[in-house]
Amino acid sequence: MPLILRWGHFPSKFRFRFSHASASRTATSNIIVEVRDRDGVSGFGEGCPRSYVTGETEESAAAFISKCGPDFIESCADLSEIRNWIDLHETQISQNPAAFAAIETALLDMLARRDGLSIEEYLGYSPLHTPMRYSAVLGDSSPRKTGIAAFVYSFVGLSDFKIKLNTNIERDKLKLSRLPQRATIRVDANNLWQEPEPCIEHVSAIGRKIWAIEEPLVAGDVSGMQKISQELDVAIILDESLINISQLSQYSGRPGHWVANIRVSKCGGLLRSIQLAHAAQAQGMDVILGAHVGETSLLTRAAMTVGNALGKGPLAREGAFGKILLKKDISQSSLTFGRSGMLNLDRYHLARNSGLGLNIVPGRVEWRA
Repeated sequence: MPLILRWGHFPSKFRFRFSHASASRTATSNIIVEVRDRDGVSGFGEGCPRSYVTGETEESAAAFISKCGPDFIESCADLSEIRNWIDLHETQISQNPAAFAAIETALLDMLARRDGLSIEEYLGYSPLHTPMRYSAVLGDSSPRKTGIAAFVYSFVGLSDFKIKLNTNIERDKLKLSRLPQRATIRVDANNLWQEPEPCIEHVSAIGRKIWAIEEPLVAGDVSGMQKISQELDVAIILDESLINISQLSQYSGRPGHWVANIRVSKCGGLLRSIQLAHAAQAQGMDVILGAHVGETSLLTRAAMTVGNALGKGPLAREGAFGKILLKKDISQSSLTFGRSGMLNLDRYHLARNSGLGLNIVPGRVEWRA
């Protein structure tokens, strides 16, 4: 089955700057892949390489796609061959998860479109049917800007908030004081502290009830995060500390309350994300479906597939910001949540369309190869 692969970058400015402890962004940073068969059927995928998450850069992602992409798409004519290729190249994929996510999703999208099936049906799952509620995600903005954003989110009915922390306790106290009193709050430290004690002191002084902290320490500091969980009686959300299934065992049997943050780009594609989410739940972990800042509707849609594959739904969903954040999106219709954080599936006809069901506009991509 002769296939054509090309990759590029989708450039879009943000409507506002988004900052956290590891980075500050005003535009997208992603890799887009298209896989097309000889009959002109195309599939698209996206990866968001982040050096502070997986060690990847756009340059390293491009190099992996150029080197391994042709072999992958020519070796895999169906789902069983894709699974086999993944098993045989586990080490390379774990070193380049965002790059592989873009290739794998594009190929799966193309194969499902060719067979006239939704991506869920192609993978053996039921079609999308459940309404999806998304979280408000606030960066490390000034207390004033935080208050304005929180008011807007609250006005349209969102009550589930994630907010980025800073090392300045007084700044964070002011920021969190601007959130609605009835809000459900989790915080994200983006590996802000080296030791548990400063984190415990900081969060204790915030003055708001939170149910979870995401990545408070250096990635993989299991004992330190466990201490924070026990001292503060909060869950620990694992993001950079849980990228692939081989890391899962170190959290087994420990009394800390762990939650897995599953991001398709970070975890190396749809199939690996589903596998990791299933394994985490089998180990007693709850799951959050996370999102990279600035991802397009492609990755938002891919995360829906992961959520649909779970026996127990996720505690929270991030993403679906679409043109709330991006000045333009890669698809004709931008997947964007509405009132109360709900995304209306009927509006986008995702369950009835083949593949990922998105109308991608290839001319919006800066193709490089």
